[in-house]
Amino acid sequence: MANSSVHSRDIGRISEIAVSFKYQLKSYLRTKRFLALAILVALISIAVFAVEAHFGINAINAEYNNASNYLYSFMQNITYVVVIVAAFFGGNAISTDFASNYSYYILVQPARRSSILIGRYLAALLASFSIIMIYYLFAAIASFYFFSTLPSVFASSIGLVALFVLSILSFAFFLSSLFNNPQTSTVAVVILLIVVLPIASSVLQSFLSVEPWFLVNYGGQVVYTVFSTHFVHFSQIKVPTRGADFTITQYEPYTLEGIEIMLGYIVIFFIASIFMYKYKEVKG
Repeated sequence: MANSSVHSRDIGRISEIAVSFKYQLKSYLRTKRFLALAILVALISIAVFAVEAHFGINAINAEYNNASNYLYSFMQNITYVVVIVAAFFGGNAISTDFASNYSYYILVQPARRSSILIGRYLAALLASFSIIMIYYLFAAIASFYFFSTLPSVFASSIGLVALFVLSILSFAFFLSSLFNNPQTSTVAVVILLIVVLPIASSVLQSFLSVEPWFLVNYGGQVVYTVFSTHFVHFSQIKVPTRGADFTITQYEPYTLEGIEIMLGYIVIFFIASIFMYKYKEVKG
């Protein structure tokens, strides 16, 4: 009887997650946000490919020498794409339930809050990942167009970008839990992820010579550094000035290091999101 009861609870939880996933995904697909982000990513991909195609196959071959070096350059934009897409899908994931009377309808349902949140998280992952794959599709087309091949690490990059999406979503969900207004939380998440973190990473590296191993956007760089054929973890460039030379420091994460950073964000901030959502009170 005890085993049967546990089994029934497990089936119930899976059902709750599935229902939450279904309705959240439908909500994403019906919104102009999903279509707008898909079009934006497609336009960015086409623009990058078109500019390089303009120079011709011979010029691209001469500059990059092989497909791996080419994709190392082409895929550097993917970190911004991931952050933009995931920030918009995760920025109001929790705050929207505490913004109006709609929250009373959602939160009084006979379903665990954790199940609702997990379903939304999985829906956000699928929606984000499907849009990001548009960029990967054009990357594959470009690789075949210029070099007639696709590096074997391309699949590894897809796996790494899935981790990056999960880590950004976890962070965005947590930030969303700190607000009661979905518009405010979305704007805050977008500004923090797209503006503040990149600036912080640049300042720490260039001016303070500090490796930003604790920033998720730094760890996410492994989605394109995995293509590098001449990987350098630490480098310095001297820039001549009127006075003494100014040294700019740059770090690139090791693949395992990047994975550890992203996993840390996934575990810490997703658990924190569940805790915040589970115990947060509706204030009417």
